[in-house]
Amino acid sequence: MPQTVSQFIGVTPEEFAKTGALDAVLDVDSKLFIDPHLLQSTKAKELKGAYTKVRQRFIDILYVLSKSKHHGDRFWREAISLFTFPELEGLCIGYSSSGTGGSGMGTALRARIIETAKEIIDIGITDPEIFELVGLFEDNIGADRISDMVGRIIVEDLRRYTERIFLEMKAVTEQRNIAGKTHNVVVNPFNNLSIILLPKDILRDLPIAYCWADIDRVCATNHALRRQVNSVIGNTWKRATSRRIKKGELKEVLLSKPEVLRDLIAQYKAKAPTTYNFDNDPAGEVIWLPASHEYVKNSPTNLTLPDRPTSDDVLKVAIDICAEFKQGIENNALYDLLYNDDKRPKKEAASQKLFYGIAHCYCKANNLDLSPESNAGRGPVDFKLSRGFKGKVVVETKLSVNQNLLHGFETQVVEYQKAEQAEYAILLVIDVGGSSIRITNLRKAIETKKKAGLRVPEVIFVDAKPKISATKSQHQHSATRSRKNSN
Repeated sequence: MPQTVSQFIGVTPEEFAKTGALDAVLDVDSKLFIDPHLLQSTKAKELKGAYTKVRQRFIDILYVLSKSKHHGDRFWREAISLFTFPELEGLCIGYSSSGTGGSGMGTALRARIIETAKEIIDIGITDPEIFELVGLFEDNIGADRISDMVGRIIVEDLRRYTERIFLEMKAVTEQRNIAGKTHNVVVNPFNNLSIILLPKDILRDLPIAYCWADIDRVCATNHALRRQVNSVIGNTWKRATSRRIKKGELKEVLLSKPEVLRDLIAQYKAKAPTTYNFDNDPAGEVIWLPASHEYVKNSPTNLTLPDRPTSDDVLKVAIDICAEFKQGIENNALYDLLYNDDKRPKKEAASQKLFYGIAHCYCKANNLDLSPESNAGRGPVDFKLSRGFKGKVVVETKLSVNQNLLHGFETQVVEYQKAEQAEYAILLVIDVGGSSIRITNLRKAIETKKKAGLRVPEVIFVDAKPKISATKSQHQHSATRSRKNSN
């Protein structure tokens, strides 16, 4: 059963919120990340010197690299050692698709970054910020690795911050020896790791810049920089960003035109950092669990499985849960959680997590089994209902604006079903508007396959388009009637 830190230690979410710490879900990673830029302005007293610590580590790496004469010499090895960042466990953030695990930076990737850093030094640039921007021009470096790297550097600050918060909350702790130091910790019941809390004011859903498209935001007002990059790439800025230029190409630009890299670093330094909007929750990373608990509590339903359920029994329960989700979205205003304040749909992960939370809560309330599945050989399975090995139903959720909606029906769900050895599969299509052609094509594909006698996944359509309130609808109806009478 998904559980937040506040639930586990027995305090209200409102009370925990006063600490300023992220009320993380203990068994599902939130896709939020430590932005090194934000360390400069955090209100957490334990982290006041954290950015200086991060910056100094990168300065030290650059210094020893500048002394290196050739690959593999003493200074080179020291730089590699300083750039070693094992995975920091216990944060409950990142890109793990199931649970709260992750992976540290491997030897090959570490060596490649050091080689790039050496090339940058050799063209006369020694700004430590290049390590914060390394995801721009190195493959396999993204928000999660930068976050882990920074978290590992400031881990002792984070542990002191965590101890203070749990002490204030009067949480039950135990003593553990971690890296030769004794800490009072709260242990995550799902993985037996000590929980590390994070101030919300150092978190973003994406760092300021970690992929090519983000350069457009970093350098939005710098027309000279745009012209320089365009001249090298031989394309317009917008077309360059839309075609997802390879990181290797950008790296070639930056190394061949040092002035471009200098300007990029200057723009990055000047960019005002902004924290994640936890109130609006644009990525749907935090609101889904409390909303799920509240909805299921107010809308109970009876779900049962026999002692030895068949796949048909499990399918019926899965369909019933999907029907409850559909009811909540279409008639109980849950659809509002799928949109930002500007009425644009949130990312697909927001609806996936909301369904997961509601499904998990219904299964818990009825003593049923539900488990998420991360990778069964063909890709991530969003949800899996199971009661024993023979009773499996794969449920995949997709938004109507997903360009791969038809592919999800024709190929993806079926492949997941095979990988899971599940007898049935359900595709939950959440209609948040956009072009109607995708829904139309999907309905045609369903009918075509059925007429051909082919087996198809169960497809459930959910109308999640914003609804007009009853009062507003009445006003509009009255206005329409008045216009007709006047005519």
